Amino acid sequence: MAIVVPRSAPGSQSTWALAWRSFKKHRLAMSSLVVVILLVLMAVFAPFVAPYSPTAQPTGEDLGSFYFQGPSKEHWLGTDDLGRDALSRIIYGARISLLVGFVAAISSVLFGTIMGTLAGYFQGKPLRFYLGPLNREAEGWQPLTFAVWRVISWVLFYWALYFVARLAWTLAGDSVRSLFSGAWTAGNVFAGLGLLLVWGLSAAAAVWGGFGRLKLDLDVAISRLVDFMLTIPDLPLLLVLSALLRDPGVAVGRWAQAVFGDAASVFIIITILVLFGWTGTARLVRGAILSLREQDFTTAAQALGARESRVMFRHLVPNAMAPIIVQATLGVGGAILTEAALSFLGFGIQPPVATWGNMLTNAQEYIFSTPWLALAPGFMIFITILAFNYLGDGLRDALDPRSRL
Repeated sequence: MAIVVPRSAPGSQSTWALAWRSFKKHRLAMSSLVVVILLVLMAVFAPFVAPYSPTAQPTGEDLGSFYFQGPSKEHWLGTDDLGRDALSRIIYGARISLLVGFVAAISSVLFGTIMGTLAGYFQGKPLRFYLGPLNREAEGWQPLTFAVWRVISWVLFYWALYFVARLAWTLAGDSVRSLFSGAWTAGNVFAGLGLLLVWGLSAAAAVWGGFGRLKLDLDVAISRLVDFMLTIPDLPLLLVLSALLRDPGVAVGRWAQAVFGDAASVFIIITILVLFGWTGTARLVRGAILSLREQDFTTAAQALGARESRVMFRHLVPNAMAPIIVQATLGVGGAILTEAALSFLGFGIQPPVATWGNMLTNAQEYIFSTPWLALAPGFMIFITILAFNYLGDGLRDALDPRSRL
């Protein structure tokens, strides 16, 4: 007698299987996924795909014949003002542009997810901060463990205050010293006021740390920080920070140059994009967590004695992954566009490192005589951002349960 194995009911498929089946029906999203995969493969295997080195310049007697060559069999996209192969620079530029996009977007989403989760879960639940664990009464902690953790936290807390005060003096020290010599410029005055503000807040935090207990509503603190950062005009501040951090006279600039060398500008751009790119994710995740924390599975986990950290990151965050994934996908395109804009303005990643943005900068002076030098990187920026946007739209539709009704 044959054993008949019953088929799985259609409703027994996992959420991700249903999302993939829905995603495959989105033709533009599938095409965009193919484009993104090809771009990543091109960037990873750039040394094997590129016909020339991106920094190789011609040598010989007749150097003028190698400059501004049009598209040919030897140079498919021509050569630039230094005789470098444009196609090779496009291929290697994909490495930097995609690296900046992925690292900045993923880091921003991770930090924004943590901040949004804390704000949403602890909304209306003020914490008592003992310079130790973030909970309300340190339930479940043994006295010795809690004492050791409090000492460690105290050391880290005051070390962080010292680091902030030292960094503020490094950034503003020269301007403040100029004030005492009579150089009352607007920049020196603002630097002095900023130094006083930072040191004043650090002193207030140090006094509060001596008492060691304060009720803090994380939702209010994080939400007001997000609101404040959203009021800051992004592009002017990005330009100022980029110019400041790339200055070898600044401690951060010297450290980046010593550690990363020619790639220091890449690290600085990624850092700036992360600092100002997490706010959108934080607001999105906060709204999702506010809804999820009222669900029955959250109440059940709390009733079983699960710690708050486990409830947040093992139960709530996984159920909010759909909007987070979509935000990360759209964030990659946004980071690539911002990097290209900064590089085009001359405040981003600096030559000889090749990116699509600084290739546009070099080509703008010769736009009428050699238009192919601007069309190629411009087209790559356009098609990459378009692909990530369509990919994000497809993921949003696939991961939305209402779209499958």
